[in-house]
Amino acid sequence: MQATLKKWLGADSAAAVIALVAVLVVFSLISPHFLTFINIQNIVVRAAILAVTGLGMTLIISMRALDLSVGSVMGFAAIVAAELLVRGVAMPLVVLAGLAAGCLLGLLNGLLITLLKIPSFVATLATLSMIFGMELLITDGQTVSIHTPLLNRLVVGNVFGVIPGAVVIALIVFAATWLIFYRTPFGRHVAAIGGDLKSAVGAGINVRLVTVGAFVLVGLCAALSGLMTAAQLQNVNSTIGVGAELTAIAVVVVGGTSLSGGRGNLFGTLCAALLLSAIKSGLNITNVSPLWEDLVFGGILIVALIVDGLRRETGRKGMLAL
Repeated sequence: MQATLKKWLGADSAAAVIALVAVLVVFSLISPHFLTFINIQNIVVRAAILAVTGLGMTLIISMRALDLSVGSVMGFAAIVAAELLVRGVAMPLVVLAGLAAGCLLGLLNGLLITLLKIPSFVATLATLSMIFGMELLITDGQTVSIHTPLLNRLVVGNVFGVIPGAVVIALIVFAATWLIFYRTPFGRHVAAIGGDLKSAVGAGINVRLVTVGAFVLVGLCAALSGLMTAAQLQNVNSTIGVGAELTAIAVVVVGGTSLSGGRGNLFGTLCAALLLSAIKSGLNITNVSPLWEDLVFGGILIVALIVDGLRRETGRKGMLAL
């Protein structure tokens, strides 16, 4: 039991867990409204949507790459779904179309990186702008209202009267991602590429195929987050997903996944998503100006990067000592 708990928490995600507990305690003492049932639901729904994107990003960062287009992919998938809904297309087909759009955009990113040898940072920065431009062209800068109660209930409605649907979706994505990352050759190859690319090539790993596959998966996760956001808001415009790429990177790094690649911490990503969501909710409840949110989140990310740097430096010194 202790060994299993240690494996799930680990040193890398312990900081996120401790910080989450501290935030919950502090804000509950500051405001009696923080730990109300409604607010807790709002926190976990927001965290679930963020976690879905973050879980996909964990695979990418484990591969020592970045995907800056996830926010635009979220918005594009939501817009595709909204445009189809207002035209009377059946909801299952709408959801499949939105997810397919995310996969195709992820495929585009993967091909740009593997075939044209463009660094992931540059390639996805370019597609971020390109996809956002497509969103503006499709919507003409307007908001598309969808008014689909069933889709809304699937995300914010409660399963068994307690658990929001968004949490169930996030847990399913977590389970699937965990199985892929830890129990399949593909997941081991992702970590191997991030750990040492030359060694991965020498071991016969198809780096191009694995890279493309990883970007398709993160595109799928981002599209699902976009659909969940649209279902929650019941309207869609080009602002959906704006800035989500930086938040996704933040939850991955805060959760204990190193930017140096080679390993990922999926449980830590979940905890970090809850942490950032709880902080956002706490700041809102205590009437702190929204202008402070970016400052706070940026500070948290800087601390996480410092901790990551210290951890890597300690690891190098340990290897030298051997």
